[in-house]
Amino acid sequence: MKRLLLIFIAALSFNIINAQGSIVFTDRNFILQENKDPIIEEWLEADSNYQQLNQPEKDVVYWINYVRKQPQQFYENILTPFLEQFPEIKSSYTKSLTEELLSISPRPMFKSSNKLNQVAAAHAKDLGSHSANISHSSFSGESFQQRMTKAGLINCISENIYEGKRDALKAVVFLLIDQGVKNVGHRKNILDKDMQYIGVSFYPIKKSPSYFVMVQDFSCE
Repeated sequence: MKRLLLIFIAALSFNIINAQGSIVFTDRNFILQENKDPIIEEWLEADSNYQQLNQPEKDVVYWINYVRKQPQQFYENILTPFLEQFPEIKSSYTKSLTEELLSISPRPMFKSSNKLNQVAAAHAKDLGSHSANISHSSFSGESFQQRMTKAGLINCISENIYEGKRDALKAVVFLLIDQGVKNVGHRKNILDKDMQYIGVSFYPIKKSPSYFVMVQDFSCE
């Protein structure tokens, strides 16, 4: 019997209206015949802030930089086999993602930010430890803007939140597809050519230990 898995996503920035979506798909492994790009890996390994992340978090940063650096290759090597193995996910959103990846120019790769890693970790822990609904506000009611301002992050800040299993590549693919989100805010945040820095954190959900909250924070400065 096929087991269905439901994941939730939410995106927000100072300039984008809060947007949430969800995806239901068959819970099985994604078989990928793709070696990691040694150039991207070498570039990331030289980043001391990246070194402080755990492996799933490092993988999120790697795959986001892969799609930014090589959008056409990401389509060919990742998205195409993903949709072949999970055909139930095909939709107008996967079609628009395909069109975008085949048409956009490469973006600069993200550098890992210690401050953004800390902000992402604090929010992921807050949501996960309270088994809270996916939200850009803290469990105590502190807004996204208030959280960012407290951290000294004032301009061009955005945030993606994923809730599901701790699978970095699937999480990145689902955020790029952005199923059910009309303004594809998650995708825009990941592919924003003006953003330069990223922070990432996974944290287990207290009442569902096999599920995690993953927070991504982005900034241009």
